[in-house]
Amino acid sequence: MPSLLVLRAVAANGSNAAAARELGYTRSAVSQRMSALERTAGVALVVRDGRALRLTLAGSRLLEHTERILSELRAAEAGLREASGEIAGTLRVGLPLREGPPLMSSALTSIRKRYPGLLITLASTTDRRGVDELRHGRIDMAMLSRFGVTAGKAGTGIREWVLGRDELKLCVPRGHELAERTSCSMADLAGQNWVLSPTNPLGEVTVGLCQAAGFQPSVVATVDDVATALGLVAVGWGITIAPQLTPAPGDLVRIPLDGVDAYRHSVLMVRAGDEQSPEIATVITAVHQASGRVGYLAPHETRPT
Repeated sequence: MPSLLVLRAVAANGSNAAAARELGYTRSAVSQRMSALERTAGVALVVRDGRALRLTLAGSRLLEHTERILSELRAAEAGLREASGEIAGTLRVGLPLREGPPLMSSALTSIRKRYPGLLITLASTTDRRGVDELRHGRIDMAMLSRFGVTAGKAGTGIREWVLGRDELKLCVPRGHELAERTSCSMADLAGQNWVLSPTNPLGEVTVGLCQAAGFQPSVVATVDDVATALGLVAVGWGITIAPQLTPAPGDLVRIPLDGVDAYRHSVLMVRAGDEQSPEIATVITAVHQASGRVGYLAPHETRPT
């Protein structure tokens, strides 16, 4: 198993040196493990692609088997903990803390009160980093967002549940020329000043919507998260697109977008097998119950007309 974990770390990090740092090994130890694994397999498992290492087809197939083996081991460990009937230990939960809705924190607060033996810690993550941090055990659970028409999938080794979705809406400051509109098309927004991050998932969707409407957004502020974007919009710096349920300052107006079939899908994730542990199963149940109280649209529900 250790050699398979080395393969997994190399695949995730793209180099022996980075894999060594993650695993706490020396670089030479990682290199030796990889060489031994390739000799045993009888084929190359990684190839150099520029400055990085990437998996060959054989390496990718072996990694898929590795993830399934790890899932089974986690399920076995979870079954042993379930037999004890105790809800205790430490649970590390990753989420984008400033991007709401505050679903996870409210659900976890109630669990902390009910099970004082369970230590829950929150870690700020992003929609891009979260899956990798979960897959490699740096967190035990994540609530992340996906943007677009459908929610997509995280892939091998991850068990996930789509809790619901909320609409993407135009956000403008009060007093803006569009603030009294009951709806807008993307074409109406050409020539406006935009606040967004072109490189995060929501920013990429926003730029794509602008380009599909025939214009390139004029970005006057590049930010790291949607909460910062909404704060700048509220003081009149520009406009942005944000999910309906993300908390926002009072000096801001949300406007429906005509013809835009894109949403934020809120997704709860754990490593496959971990969902059987009593601690994680308890949290999953609590989060599902809380999700019904925050105003999510169901997976196929549309805005009332």
